[in-house]
Amino acid sequence: MPRIVRRTGTKVINGVVSPKNREDASDPRPYEIIREPAGRGFRHVVSARQLEQFIRLIPEADMLLQGVEKIVLSGGSENVFGWHRDLWRRKVATIELCAWTKDIWTPMSVRYFRQHQPYMDALGVTYSLEETPILCRFTMAQARAFSLLHVFMHELGHHQDWKHRRGGRMKGLEAYADDFALRYFDLLLPLYRKKFGDPAANAAPPPPTLKPAQPLGKDWDRVNFKRMI
Repeated sequence: MPRIVRRTGTKVINGVVSPKNREDASDPRPYEIIREPAGRGFRHVVSARQLEQFIRLIPEADMLLQGVEKIVLSGGSENVFGWHRDLWRRKVATIELCAWTKDIWTPMSVRYFRQHQPYMDALGVTYSLEETPILCRFTMAQARAFSLLHVFMHELGHHQDWKHRRGGRMKGLEAYADDFALRYFDLLLPLYRKKFGDPAANAAPPPPTLKPAQPLGKDWDRVNFKRMI
């Protein structure tokens, strides 16, 4: 199995994890971790060092990351949590983890939430199914865990699919990436808890219970919603 031979220590210089020495010049080029400044109204939930520590937990990470040139902690997006971008002519790719909005409580459509509810429940994220959209009340620890255990592994799943196509253009096969991330989630969650702590600890308080609407009395105009005198 090809390996990227790396020193155990990592050094972050100006937001970039410095490349490691390689014992064999024929080894694939090691990836860089690049931290861009968070955009206005955004914040990073994962640091370069935390990402590097997480990657060490992934079985056969060197093999899975072959062909990844850069992992970018990008400035932020209101629409996506991450990206896999391929440079198909060069047979290399970039994985991006986006910064989150400063208010890390995240509204999700019912459909998106249902697809990701196993992650929310396992990470202890507080939510209410009575809300539309469903507001997921992430803590910083839960946002970090979701970004690493799901978003990063989802994009890494896209990378495996892309590699199997030998540089062919991606067709947006979300099902493959979702299945890849979910299979690794069950394996990595215990290791993650041991390294970073349990994300479910100190969860956000539950949302207030919505009171049912009171029926109108006989002395109310039910058309104009005014009390009749």
